[in-house]
Amino acid sequence: MKKTFIFTLLSLVTILIISACSTSGEDLSTETHSIVISTGDNSISVDESLTIKGDSNETIYSTARFWVQDGASDVSILINNNPSPCNSSGNYYTCNISSLNISMESTIQATMSYTLSKDIESFTKMLTYDTSSLSVEFDKENIFSGTNMKAGNSFVLKLYKPGEAPLSWYIIAIISLLIILLLVLTMYSFRKQKTMKIKEIAGESEELLNTKKNLLMSLLKDVEKQHRSKDISDDTYHKLKEQYKQDAVITMKKLEDMKSEVK
Repeated sequence: MKKTFIFTLLSLVTILIISACSTSGEDLSTETHSIVISTGDNSISVDESLTIKGDSNETIYSTARFWVQDGASDVSILINNNPSPCNSSGNYYTCNISSLNISMESTIQATMSYTLSKDIESFTKMLTYDTSSLSVEFDKENIFSGTNMKAGNSFVLKLYKPGEAPLSWYIIAIISLLIILLLVLTMYSFRKQKTMKIKEIAGESEELLNTKKNLLMSLLKDVEKQHRSKDISDDTYHKLKEQYKQDAVITMKKLEDMKSEVK
C-alpha cells in the first residue's frame, strides 16, 4: 500500500514537472511575418511566412496558434516545411509543435497558404503573437508594413482589383480638375479684361487721343504760366496740375496700347 502511494505521488510530480516545462505558446513571438496576396482567375491566394521564436525559459512549447480570415478555404499549414497536425476553431488554427522541442531563442519557420473568394474587397489579419516586422504584398506591390506590433492587433486592407484606382487617385484626379478649371477661369477673366480694354481703346481713335494729349499738355503749360504770374493760387495750381497730369498719363498709355495692338 505504501509502495502504491509512493508510485502515485511520483507519477503526479512527474506530470506536474512536464506541465511546468510545457507552454501552450503564449510566450512565443514572431520575428518576421510576410504576407503575399495574389489575384487569380477564380480566387485570391494568400501565402504567409512566419519566423516564430520562443521567449521563455520553458523547455517545451506544445502549440502554436494562427489566425485566418473568414471565408478562407484550402488552408494548409507547414511547420519547418513539414505538415503539422492542426485543429481549427472559428478563425484560429492550433498546431501541435511539442515534438519540435522549441525553447527560448530557438525558432521555427511556419508557412500558411489558403484561398479567398475573388469577390472580397478587403484583407483582414489579426496577430496572435507580438510581431517585430510585418509586410503585406498585393500583386507584387507592397501595400502595408509595420514594426513592433502587439498580439491582438488587427488591420483591414482594401484590395483593389485590376483597373480600379485607390481613393487617393480619385482625390488627385478631382484636385487636378479643379486646378485646370481654375486656370481656365483665370485665362477667361484675363481675356475678358483684355477684350474690354481693346474695346475701350477702339472707341477712341489715335487722332482723338493725340489731340487730347496735346490739349492736356497745353493746359499744363497754361496753368504753369498762370501760377508764375500769380493769377491762380498755389492750391488751385497743384490741384489742376495733378488732374491734367493724370489725364495726360492715361491718354499716353492708351496710345501705347493702341500701337502695341497694331503690331
